[in-house]
Amino acid sequence: MSDLADALWQARLGGPAVDIPTSLTLSEAYAIAARNHARRLARGDRAAGRKIGHTWPATWAAQGIAAPTWGWLYADTTDDLADALDLAACREPKVELELVLRLGMDRRPDAMALGLEIVDRPYPSWDFPVAASVSAGGVHAALLHGPWQPFDPQADLSTLRACLRVGEQYSEGGSERVLGSPLRALEALADLLDEQEALPLQPDEIVTTGALTPALPLKPGQRCEARIEGLPGSLLAPLAFTTSA
Repeated sequence: MSDLADALWQARLGGPAVDIPTSLTLSEAYAIAARNHARRLARGDRAAGRKIGHTWPATWAAQGIAAPTWGWLYADTTDDLADALDLAACREPKVELELVLRLGMDRRPDAMALGLEIVDRPYPSWDFPVAASVSAGGVHAALLHGPWQPFDPQADLSTLRACLRVGEQYSEGGSERVLGSPLRALEALADLLDEQEALPLQPDEIVTTGALTPALPLKPGQRCEARIEGLPGSLLAPLAFTTSA
């Protein structure tokens, strides 16, 4: 496992792609991710929150899992959305549209934002099992988000509709893809952390609650546009950016 952790660490720093691990267990994958998370903290990176992955139960049987997965977010990979996104450091990036929650001092959501997570493969292709994704920190590359808005605890997040466009490609979805609601995804994350005896969610953490639409590939020179609708009493403003090499 240490060899795979080392290879994934080097791949994230710009090294060669890593052979896809095909017999890795989820337990081993989380151990590898934890090893590289400790490396990041040791070099001065700061954890900013968690990302929830694999939140669409309809796909679990085919993927050989029975629950969502999680990984870390970092301060140096999390930022306000800008007009342009440089893809020079990426192999084959994709973008996911998510509702991002920020936790208050009581560890409950106190703010929300529309978020675009950039994921990138450390492997030769995107065809790899869930454990391989977990071992690579959920293939997280960056999180870009819009302005924070106060969270309404009475809001019904079970009827969200979302759409994502990149160039001529388009995808749509909604709450059904995130365990029926971003709040249920958040609860599932808390349960998973407790089951693994991992660090519980902390005040001021941000949490990406799962992809509301299928991810779309990103290439230089494309415009990305995203929208989430269905938030009672408020509407998060659409986000957009243009990619560059």
